[in-house]
Amino acid sequence: MWARLRRGLLLLVLIGAIPQLTRAADPLHIGTPRGTLDFSIGDSRIFRTTGSFKEWLGQVVVDDVNVPRSRVDVTVRTASITMLDAQQTSMMKETDFFNVAQFPEMNFRSRSVTRTGENALKVEGDITLRGITRPMTLDVTVSDLKRDAPIGARYARFRATGKIKRSEFGMTKFLDMVGDMVDITIRTEAWR
Repeated sequence: MWARLRRGLLLLVLIGAIPQLTRAADPLHIGTPRGTLDFSIGDSRIFRTTGSFKEWLGQVVVDDVNVPRSRVDVTVRTASITMLDAQQTSMMKETDFFNVAQFPEMNFRSRSVTRTGENALKVEGDITLRGITRPMTLDVTVSDLKRDAPIGARYARFRATGKIKRSEFGMTKFLDMVGDMVDITIRTEAWR
């Protein structure tokens, strides 16, 4: 009996010493150096206002073993906004829109991550913009996954899409002409 118990304990120790094939709670970086954060406003495919943010960084904690424990945190420098022309870019930085002098950053923090398909996730969280926090959902697809990627190398590619209403953040100027719904698209590599 003692011999079986010792063999069982030895087996448990050996199993614990074998590295997992998937890493739990693996922290990854996302952001400007290897990604884009774009948005568009307007209901028409022809008359849409588009732009992007050139400075943003985040961290994704991937937990393949327990996906709901995964999380995402992103910070965007609002002054890095770029529109189609310099006049639009300048206007978007003013108080009627992003008010970059008072609110130099906007943030997204996840509350939950759910697997919706083999390479798909739903990330529900909160976006804080102009000092106002509202819920936001991102639909994420994952491609080119390399779980064994070394430090500094690409772990995976992510594409995330979501929507917010700009009026919910106090940006109501030109609402009737341009529209309220903002489509957000993030394309990024995640690296260790």
